[in-house]
Amino acid sequence: MDGIERIKVLASEIIDEDLKKITDYLITREDMNDKYLNEEKSIKQMVEFINDTAYKELSKKKQSNFKGYCVQDETVYGWAIHYWDESNKDLGLVEEVKEEPKEESSKDLEEATEETVKEIEVIPQKADKPKWVAEGQLSLFDVY
Repeated sequence: MDGIERIKVLASEIIDEDLKKITDYLITREDMNDKYLNEEKSIKQMVEFINDTAYKELSKKKQSNFKGYCVQDETVYGWAIHYWDESNKDLGLVEEVKEEPKEESSKDLEEATEETVKEIEVIPQKADKPKWVAEGQLSLFDVY
C-alpha cells in the first residue's frame, strides 16, 4: 500500500466535513506519499497537533489584542503537512504507549493476597471515653 492509499483508508470513516477537507487536501499531495507511510502517525494525532498549534498561535494573537479568532484553510493545511513531514520526536509529541493487559495466574493472586495480608496493620480501637456529666446538670440528649 502506498502512502496516499493509507490516508484514504485512515480517512474512510471520517464524518466531520472540516476534517474531510484536510484529508482530501493531503491526498492531493503526491510529494508526501512516503511520509504518509509513517506508522507512528495517525489522523487523530494530526488533529490534536493542529488543535494545539492553533491554540498556541491564537494565544499569541490574543495577547496582542487581536479580536478575530479564525485560521485560514491554507494555514491549517500547512500544519497538517508539517505534522506528516516531521517525526513525532521533532514535533515534541509523546507516543501513546499501549500496554496489553497481563493475565494473572492464580498463583500470582495467592502471592499478592499473602503479601497484602502481611502489610495490613492492626489499628487499635479507641477506648470509649467515660461520659462526664456535672451533677445536677441535664444534658439536652437526656431530655429526649
